[in-house]
Amino acid sequence: MNFLDLPEECIAVMISFTSPYDACRISTVSRLLRTAADSNTAWERFLPSDSRMYMDHSLSTFSNKQLFFRLCESPLLIDDGRKSFWMEKRRGKKCWMLSARKLEITWVDSPEFWIWISTPDSRFEEVAGLLAVCWFEIRGKISTSFLSKDTVYGAYLVFKEQEMRAFGFKSLPLEVSFRSTRTDVYSERRVFLESGMQEAREDGWLEIELGEYYVGFDEEELEMSILETRDGGWKGGIIVQGIEIRPKQVL
Repeated sequence: MNFLDLPEECIAVMISFTSPYDACRISTVSRLLRTAADSNTAWERFLPSDSRMYMDHSLSTFSNKQLFFRLCESPLLIDDGRKSFWMEKRRGKKCWMLSARKLEITWVDSPEFWIWISTPDSRFEEVAGLLAVCWFEIRGKISTSFLSKDTVYGAYLVFKEQEMRAFGFKSLPLEVSFRSTRTDVYSERRVFLESGMQEAREDGWLEIELGEYYVGFDEEELEMSILETRDGGWKGGIIVQGIEIRPKQVL
């Protein structure tokens, strides 16, 4: 039997086992394949099962394909605006950012060390502005149940310098890690915040990679950390938006 002689629903199911990128390519082959590749059946597998509960009621009439691209282009704020969720377009992997309010930041509620401020270029209502501390410690956690299986993820501190510029970090390496709290598997490294290792993002913020972790099929909790607690020197002048957890690019 010719592949194109199969019922459209069967073709759509087969396409659903590919990827969003492949489905878009298949849709350009013929009119029949376009109909199958654009169907709700084909795109249902690319969407998280609970995605519609996060979305505004006005999007209830969107097709699965429209909803997928909406999640790729416009991150959603959930958990009272403390977390952001979106989808990676090419492979349909889940992405998250934990806001500064969702992180454990030592002394963050002491106004002599940190202040909560609003900036128009942040996706969150508040970000954490570092005035000056001698003990720099930021931690965050996320369950792998929120992430895509069989995927290598990277964790990134998203920040920028204040107008007064960052100080105290240049000669002090940060100890950063991305690890499982259940096993001894972890990724850790030392980075310099002011050494040019930070990457500029499309949204105008900077980021430093904390590490990477392979998310398999077992559920576990992952912890990200950024520390400078050994030297005791004063450091400050940065604004922390949060920690982003997203799939690593496949080469």
